[in-house]
This record gives sequence, structure tokens and C-alpha cells, in this order.
Amino acid sequence: MIQRKGAVNFILRVLCLLVAFACVTLLCWQYGVRRQGENANEAMRRLYDPAAGAEEALPEPQAAFSQLLAANPETVAYLDAAEGIEFAVVQRDNEYYLTHNFFGEDTPEGTAFLDEGNSIYPLDEHVLIHGHNMRDGSVFGDLDNFRDLEFLKDNPVTTFNTLYENCLYVPFAVFDISATPGDQEYVDMRVFNFETDEDFLNFAFEAKDRSIFDIPVDVERGDHLLSLVTCSYGNDNGRLVVMLRSLREGETAEGVAALVSQAVEK
Repeated sequence: MIQRKGAVNFILRVLCLLVAFACVTLLCWQYGVRRQGENANEAMRRLYDPAAGAEEALPEPQAAFSQLLAANPETVAYLDAAEGIEFAVVQRDNEYYLTHNFFGEDTPEGTAFLDEGNSIYPLDEHVLIHGHNMRDGSVFGDLDNFRDLEFLKDNPVTTFNTLYENCLYVPFAVFDISATPGDQEYVDMRVFNFETDEDFLNFAFEAKDRSIFDIPVDVERGDHLLSLVTCSYGNDNGRLVVMLRSLREGETAEGVAALVSQAVEK
């Protein structure tokens, strides 16, 4: 009986030791898992640098846009190209503002909008503004007037002010294209930045080659390009494009106007 009782006690002690060992092992495992998580979180925190890129944060919009932004937070710029072509420019996608005006009302004329692929800060090398060609002259209904040489000469400078900077532009090409890929008159206008100087110049020179006018305004890498685009009816899915470049440091509105005054029909 005594021997049997001793054996039971031995077994109980062994079981207690095994339980204790299991508890210690579990505690060590839990500690290891917790420590691993803490190390991972610490490593993650080190990857975040709140000071990095602070200089790249968007600046405050110009005060001139405060009321426009209050009316429509999607306002990005203000365009003044000629009498009848002066309005705020908005940006969302390339569909909404085809059927909605600046105030978000459902209207057939829509309003002028910046291409959804464009950036205004930093400003892309090529900025593209779309708008309907309305018979009543609204939106880009008067853009057709740039087909008239005298109208072009009377409107040689366009103001395009974004939320963050003001700039003047001068037209260097007025031309028609097709927006249907595969058409012989097709041009992909949705190119916003360029890999090389050659790519940039080829894009600008193709516009000059297609232009209905010979406008003695040169283009060079470093210029910003602005294209005003509306529907036209001379090509399949046609578009009229008025392409302009930014004025350079040292250039004046009067100086570029003198160049445009020398434009001739081809």
C-alpha cells in the first residue's frame, strides 16, 4: 500500500512539473510574440518621417479663388482667352462636367474642365482644357473664332491662372484633329509630360505643322503648353485645338502680341 501511495505521489509531482514547464513555455512564447510585434511596430514607426516631403505640401490657394472654391471646391484655375471665353476651370473626371455646370446643376452645356489626368501642382508640361462647342457661344462656343486671323491677332494673349500661380500664354497653333484612334487625322492630345526634349518638340512641332496659320511664335523645352479643345465637324469625331505656350521670363504681352500680329494663313 505504501509503495502504491509513493508511486501516485511521484506521478503527481511529475505532472505538476510538466504543467509548470508548459506554463513557462507558454509564457516565453507569449513574450516572444509580443516582443516580435513591438519590434515590428518600432521598425514601422521608423519608416515614417513626418518632416519628409513637408516642402512638397500644397501651398495655400491664392486669395482670388476663395469665393470660387467656396462655391465649388473642384475649382482649379481661371481662364481668360477672349471675350466670351472667360470662366473658372474645374476638375473631376472627364464626364461629369460635360453635363453639369460650375454649380453642379444638370445642364446640356456643362462647363470647361481640366483633363482628369492633369496636375496643376506641380504644373504639367501640357495642360488640356475641354469644353462643349455651344451654338449660343457659351463654354467654348466662341473658340471657333480663333479660325479667323483677325480674331487671333486681336486676342494674342491668354491668362491662365491656377490656384497656385498666374501665367500668360500666347497661341502658336490652331488646328483640327480627329479624336478617333486609327483615323489619319488622329492625335493623342492626352500627353501631359514628356520623357525627352525630342518628344516635347515633336509634339509642339506637329501642332505647328497642322496649324491653319503660320504664327511666328517659337516653342522650346521648358515652356508650358496649354491646349483649349472643343468639338469640330471637319473630321470623324473632330476636335478644334488652340494650342498656346507660356510667356518666358523677360517676355512681355506687348512683345508676343507683336509676333502674333505677323501671323498669316497657310
